[in-house]
Amino acid sequence: MREARQVKPPLQLQVAHPPEWLPEAHATADLGRFGYHFPHPRQEEDILTEANVQDGLHLPTPVAAETWGALETFRRRSKESDTVAELEDLMNQIFARRSDAVVIQQSTFRMPQRVTPNDAKRQAWFADLANPSVPLHKLGKSVPHGAKGQDLLDLLHANDVAIPRAVWFLRVFGANEVAGLRHKPAYDPTQYSVEWANVVTSHLKKQLGDIILPSAPRPTLNIKSMFRSVLADSENRARWISRFTYSLDLLGSFYSEGLVDNRTFLTWLVLQMCTCNLAQAGFVARLADEYLDGILACRALARPFVDACISKISEIRSSSAREYLLSVESSLKVFLQRACLVIPDAFISPRMWITHAILLQEILNGKSGHDISTRPTETVYTVLGDNFSDIQKRNDAMWFRNLPPRVLARLTEAVSDVTKLNSIGPATELETFNFFDAGIESEQLFAAKLDRLLTWSVTSLQFGDHRPYVAATILRRARAQWGARAARRNSAAPDGKLQDLLFEWLDKEDTCNEVASVALLFGELVRSELFSYASYVQRLIARCEPGLLYSEKNGSRHREFLRWIPLHNSTPAIVNQRRVTLYGVRARDTPEESNEREMRREVRLMFPEIFNPGLENGPPPLPSTCTTLLGAPRYQQVRTIRQWYLPLLLKQLPNFLDNPLTHVFVRLYCVAIDLMAQVKCYRAVLELSLGVLERPCRSECLTIVVEMLRRYSPIWAGMGALREVTLALYAANQLCKARGIHCRALLEPLLEMDAGRYLDASARKNVEMEITSYAQALRPSGGETEQCPKKLPEILMLSNDPRPDAAYILANSLWFHYHKSSDWGWCIWDNTFAALRVQVNAEAPRDARYATFLLHVDQHLPGGLDGHVSRWFEETGKAELISIDGVAWTSLTHTLLRLVVQGVLATTTILKGLVYPLWSHALVSGAGECEVYLQAAHDIFARLVLSGEEDWGSDMVELQRVRVRRQDVFCAPHLLLLVGAIPTLVFLEHASHVPAELRPRAAALRDAVCGSVEFRQGIYRDLNAVRDAFDKSLQYDALDESLVEPLMDALRLILNVTRTDTATIGSSEWLDTSALLSPWKLAATTIEVQFSLKQMGERLALGTPNRNTKVDRLIAKFMHHHMSTEEADFVAEMARGVGPTIACKFVNTGFTCIANILKGVQTPLTSQGVQEILDVASEQLRLLAHVVELARDDQTALPVVDPVAQDSFIEALASKIQAFEILLTQPTPKSDVPPDQATQGAVLMARLLQFNMAFRGVWTPKARSLSENLCKSTFNLALAHSAGDHLNPATFPLFLDTFMYLVDELATDTKANSTDIFRNYPQIHLAELPADMPAEYRQQLRCLLPYPPPHEAVADLVYASPEPLGQTLPGPPVMNRPWDWLFAARATGDSVRSEKNPRGFHDALWGESVFARDWAETRIPLADENSVRREDQDIAGALPTFAAARRGMSPASPAWSRQSAGSSRLQSPTQQSFTRASASRSDEPLDTERSSAGSRQLGKRKGSTVSVDSEIEIIESPPALKKVKAKAKAAPIKPRTKKK
Repeated sequence: MREARQVKPPLQLQVAHPPEWLPEAHATADLGRFGYHFPHPRQEEDILTEANVQDGLHLPTPVAAETWGALETFRRRSKESDTVAELEDLMNQIFARRSDAVVIQQSTFRMPQRVTPNDAKRQAWFADLANPSVPLHKLGKSVPHGAKGQDLLDLLHANDVAIPRAVWFLRVFGANEVAGLRHKPAYDPTQYSVEWANVVTSHLKKQLGDIILPSAPRPTLNIKSMFRSVLADSENRARWISRFTYSLDLLGSFYSEGLVDNRTFLTWLVLQMCTCNLAQAGFVARLADEYLDGILACRALARPFVDACISKISEIRSSSAREYLLSVESSLKVFLQRACLVIPDAFISPRMWITHAILLQEILNGKSGHDISTRPTETVYTVLGDNFSDIQKRNDAMWFRNLPPRVLARLTEAVSDVTKLNSIGPATELETFNFFDAGIESEQLFAAKLDRLLTWSVTSLQFGDHRPYVAATILRRARAQWGARAARRNSAAPDGKLQDLLFEWLDKEDTCNEVASVALLFGELVRSELFSYASYVQRLIARCEPGLLYSEKNGSRHREFLRWIPLHNSTPAIVNQRRVTLYGVRARDTPEESNEREMRREVRLMFPEIFNPGLENGPPPLPSTCTTLLGAPRYQQVRTIRQWYLPLLLKQLPNFLDNPLTHVFVRLYCVAIDLMAQVKCYRAVLELSLGVLERPCRSECLTIVVEMLRRYSPIWAGMGALREVTLALYAANQLCKARGIHCRALLEPLLEMDAGRYLDASARKNVEMEITSYAQALRPSGGETEQCPKKLPEILMLSNDPRPDAAYILANSLWFHYHKSSDWGWCIWDNTFAALRVQVNAEAPRDARYATFLLHVDQHLPGGLDGHVSRWFEETGKAELISIDGVAWTSLTHTLLRLVVQGVLATTTILKGLVYPLWSHALVSGAGECEVYLQAAHDIFARLVLSGEEDWGSDMVELQRVRVRRQDVFCAPHLLLLVGAIPTLVFLEHASHVPAELRPRAAALRDAVCGSVEFRQGIYRDLNAVRDAFDKSLQYDALDESLVEPLMDALRLILNVTRTDTATIGSSEWLDTSALLSPWKLAATTIEVQFSLKQMGERLALGTPNRNTKVDRLIAKFMHHHMSTEEADFVAEMARGVGPTIACKFVNTGFTCIANILKGVQTPLTSQGVQEILDVASEQLRLLAHVVELARDDQTALPVVDPVAQDSFIEALASKIQAFEILLTQPTPKSDVPPDQATQGAVLMARLLQFNMAFRGVWTPKARSLSENLCKSTFNLALAHSAGDHLNPATFPLFLDTFMYLVDELATDTKANSTDIFRNYPQIHLAELPADMPAEYRQQLRCLLPYPPPHEAVADLVYASPEPLGQTLPGPPVMNRPWDWLFAARATGDSVRSEKNPRGFHDALWGESVFARDWAETRIPLADENSVRREDQDIAGALPTFAAARRGMSPASPAWSRQSAGSSRLQSPTQQSFTRASASRSDEPLDTERSSAGSRQLGKRKGSTVSVDSEIEIIESPPALKKVKAKAKAAPIKPRTKKK
């Protein structure tokens, strides 16, 4: 079978298709796609010619004009004389045609008549109104008249009339109401909107009033009541919700169409949020959510709304029903967050901020559970956090919190440096101590700090022998750093410059005149090679210094320096040069040589063991008898001690250390140390002590050496020798261990001086293990613990034991039996004290026997006996001590002193446990009771703290050891206890029941202890702690008035600020004394003044009458004294935190003084007058700000301003603010005040006003009468600094914040009785703001201007009238008449251009025609792009710009607020488009489309400002423009103009 032949289908013609992603060239016309060309037969690319193959395809230019420009043609044409005239004629023709083309048809609308039907017809009419099938034109012939106000609203709700039809009826009803009022002269078109707003708000308030909370039961009333809520019953709840919902729906339409006055309604809503209860808060919050955009458009509304939200959140959190109000709380938080984003100025209120700062930080810095924006979440919360930080800074600035410290000036820096230097102690590591800081980089700063360091080390106003060594160490380290820097920079070494600076300091007349101190300092500098003695002498000789010879009468001050400065490492050449300079070339025998011979003779008599070993001529003289040595120049002292005596002593050391009689070496060593210390040869002390440690010696000798090293540890720290001392102690300990000797007194001082700095870890661990192992050996663990009995009769019988070692045997026996008991040391001391009380005859003194016994007991206790005795003093000691007699006190005193000498008890333990408590107890006991123990307490204190050579006689060893123990008394924390006990001595001095012979003793003890160098050195180490300790010991409520002045004298004595007889704190010369300005005493003076002011305030608070005059006089001296900036700062620091009473005195006196200063400067202001205000008032303001700074956090603690002082201050301040306003806003050529100075003065006035408003009682009748002018002047100052020549980004926010603060304070004034929240806000229009104002400032000011913004129906409309010449004159802006116009006004298409911001025709797109421009500009507001925010930066979107339209976008494109973080859950009525005049349905053909007002007006023109300018009238849009319009993808254009 033949196969069927397959037939192939014909080939399809291939059609080229462009890619889908290419955009079309036109929306309707088939012009292809961009960048794609359809292929076609015989296209030029397919033709292969020889030229195309060789040279490529070259297409000819399709249009010759493509490369042609009209620039040259325009230039040639513009030079012709008739070009401008022809262009002007063309424009005039365009305007004429445009004016002729505008035709406004007459309206045929007729107002429905009002009739008064019967009830049946009225009911039928409302039934038809509720029936959507009945057209409105049938009902529009007449409307019923009768019900009004809230009854009418209830009638509409009862008939269930649809909202659009109800709005139609109410518009007709309202139009009839205002018809008879239109032609009256005083007719206000907005009055009915206000009245209707009051009706609606009253209707809503009545419904909200049905929601009440049950009242709390009252226990005192036996009345039974039942609470009934409208929401409790389901039927009532449904009825209430239906009525309330209907009212809200009506309100939405009323609000969007302007039928209710928005300002009146929003004011009511804000006030309702303030006054509603928690049950109503949910409904009010729901209502506020709908209209939040309107509230946040104006600060006058937003500020009380924010305050109300914060108060409601606080109330909810404190309520027991919080768990049911979480959604309300969350909504309120969102409101606050949106307000912070949109209008952060609403949070500018210092009084609100100080009350709710913590709550606001939680809300504004944390994320809520609701989305507050359509933006990315992180972006929104970043903006929120930035706004919160800005709000915090602005509020704190106006509340004068966290005042910025001033840059350290000369006096301030000096006080800081002195305080830093005084804080140096044994624990200070000078190698890391920064004193010069950056001073090495600046020679001037280095010289100033060097002068301060040198003066501190030699002045008698500071204390401590360590100071010269500290200065040398600090300077040596600075020289090393300076040298390293010079080496890195390849510059000159610092030695020459340092030598010059030191010489200049010596050469100054105001250098310290205490030659001995200067010689000690420069001796150290010469020894450290920081100062060249040879260069010093050569420089004096080179400049022919007169008076260097010793024989000359009028000697130079440098002659004394040459005589006194010691030479530690001198050469014969330097010694000879010094001798020739001082005594001449021919001098053979000098006075120094004879003095040295006498000094050596005194030293030989003092140490017979070295110079006359076998001679016994009685006890050797004490160091104080060496008058020649002690009074000689330091050069001779160093030569005698350091170069003659010390080598001899070190050479003889082995002989004394090998002597089994250790007391010989101990006596020799102690006397030598005392002698060296009196002549301040501390380096000799160190060399001698370290020399002893290097040699084998007994434990007793080591103990004495370690104690001496510990006593002078601050000096070793100043020398930088603590490392050397620590390593020497460790080596001595290792040497003792090698010899099998355990020196317990060596270990703890070793760790104390090391402080973890010098020993390596293994060495330190070895020392710690040695201490631990010794403690375990004294109290081994394991076995049964035998409790120590309370009574030990063998201790009582110790005094009768004749054996010489009875004390050791008894101590060893007791340790063997009771060492495992934790309190056996306490029991031993208690029984020893009981034995000392008993009268028993014994050959040896009982106190020495028992002191030896306790010494052995101390050696058997791991932690020593001191802790047990201290606990005994705290527990039973006081009761036991006050009951013993004088004989027992004698035995106890001797025992305690011996225990202190032996190191068993610490001096601080006896003072804290015995002396101080007995002093305090003597104040409350009787005269006969306190005499015995008070006398004993005085004696013990004097022997332990104040005793000297005259008290201990020839026993120099015991005196030196007591001085070692005394050192701890003057160090923290024990020094504070001593300071706290000084007021007790003052009370004892003036206590009438204390025996007369003991009262002067208390004063003598106080004077003696305050005069000791160690005490003052410890005081100046931490003055603030001393002040607190002194103040803590006082009870002001029980303090007698007669004791105030003695206490002040005691404090002055402590601080060493005692002045002359006339320069006391109550004298007129006090502020002029040098003590206030001296950096060496300023810190102490500050404490004295603070204490004085505080005690005065306490006395005033307790009602002491005669203190009032003293306080007023003292504060008046502070305020009237014209102080410099630094003085004011320090006086302010003195008066800081003085208490409410004194602070109130300061504030009132300060306001009076500032008022007098302001009144003393005449107006008009001059440059001199303004400068006087700036110099004086600014410092007094800073002083007052520091005084009340600590009371800022508690508003109730702020002072109450005296009415008289306030009236005087506010009157003077208002006058000067107005004067500065005139100076800045209306400058005159005759004024000599520079603009910057005027701005500074105005800023000072604003700060004074801010400071004043924080206090209570400032709104007196006088202040309220001046408040309106103050508001205007402050706002005008802000306006003046927002643009123009005075534009200042720092001062504009300050004035604006001051204005808002002032308005808020006036609003909270309870005596003002005004509910107008817009009171005192500026009443100017946005167009009146300067054109060159920055957009950010314009936005801030816009929120303060009159509310609301123009309704969109009349936005940018003005009344206009034609002139005879054919031009159009713009008139006032068109006022919205929602009740006059039943429908929206129709725009004519005319536009009034502003002359202030003229625009060219080719500023955006070159090809844009004049017709396209006019089409765009007649449909959007014409605004200045530079002075008004763009739509995406506007708060409410009411000021759109046409920048987007200029670039091809639709001018009506949707915009959203940059600051408004999205809308609410329901859209605000302000965001709805105004598309219809009535609320009728669109399918009802009513003949009401033309406004009845159109026939009565000359014409309405669109415009942006009131400036006059001609504009082009568009008769018909060109076709090209229509295509562009069809292509644009944008929101519908608001019908402000009519298409022709």
